[in-house]
Amino acid sequence: MINATTHQSIPSNHLVIINSNLQIWSGTVKVQREQDLPDVDKDKLPPKTLVSDGRKVLIDPKELAAMESVRKAIERFLKEEGFSFRGAGGIAVTHERYEAFMAKSPEFEQDFKDALETLIKRLPDAYQAQEDKYPDWAFMLAQSRPTDTQIRNRCKFGLGIFQLAPPDPQNPSSAGNAYYQDMLGQALPEMLKSISSGADKLLEKVRGKSRMLQSQLDNVRRLVKKLKAFGFLHEDIAPAANALDSMLTKLPVQGTLNMANTLLCVTVLEQLANPHQLLANGKAALEDHLQQAEDLFVQPELSIPATDDTTVADPAPTTPVVSAPARRRGLTMTM
Repeated sequence: MINATTHQSIPSNHLVIINSNLQIWSGTVKVQREQDLPDVDKDKLPPKTLVSDGRKVLIDPKELAAMESVRKAIERFLKEEGFSFRGAGGIAVTHERYEAFMAKSPEFEQDFKDALETLIKRLPDAYQAQEDKYPDWAFMLAQSRPTDTQIRNRCKFGLGIFQLAPPDPQNPSSAGNAYYQDMLGQALPEMLKSISSGADKLLEKVRGKSRMLQSQLDNVRRLVKKLKAFGFLHEDIAPAANALDSMLTKLPVQGTLNMANTLLCVTVLEQLANPHQLLANGKAALEDHLQQAEDLFVQPELSIPATDDTTVADPAPTTPVVSAPARRRGLTMTM
């Protein structure tokens, strides 16, 4: 089990919680039954693709995709070096990543405004296209078109940004502080879950391959960097991350990785895929395990010349298969 440090050891200015608080019109309005369906028979109600949950769809949802893509871009940027912190209701990042995000945020806001302006220009055609798609209900749709001003008021760019702090700092033993500490204690497992999920996704693409692209190796480096950034959450994170980073620095920085170096990278990913075990085994066991992997696999001089990163060829290996000597007992990483 991980011997976690106390929650109080996390400095309040180390974690920043950010939400993409974007308001985006749903493309629907509420159905007014007396106005929209005055004499409609129950057997001839509008299709569910047009009316659902008491709201009628005035435009194709695809018209709103550009604004939704801004929300997703914000989340991708934050999660690249952060993690979903459900207890705090947002994405947790370091203060350094927060500063980088704030420098980037004007671009996100401008993208949102551009997408909104495109929607406004498209509205007449979008309304008409929906009415043409449902000619039997065109009258119901046409009489409910919001104005440009109304749409602008329903689409706003916003961000929720805050730091964590105990509610009753003068009374550490208060019930409110106890709930706060319980919530804060979820930061470490949530962060480790994020690392594990990222490693699993990368392993699906490279495990069993004889070659690996530099772009894929960069993704591994980013994952280790992310782990290292949250070293303040647990005393064993930084030593473990530094050991993994040390192994990655021995790999070629140009060209496609050969089979031996790919196997080493997979070894690093397998450690990241089980971060609880990674920390539980401690620095010494990890360094011993990685040293064995290095002795077996690292061959920088055998890197393959750079190729186009847009394709990944996986021909039959031409490099002789490395015969691994028996590993010393006691190094199998189990809980």
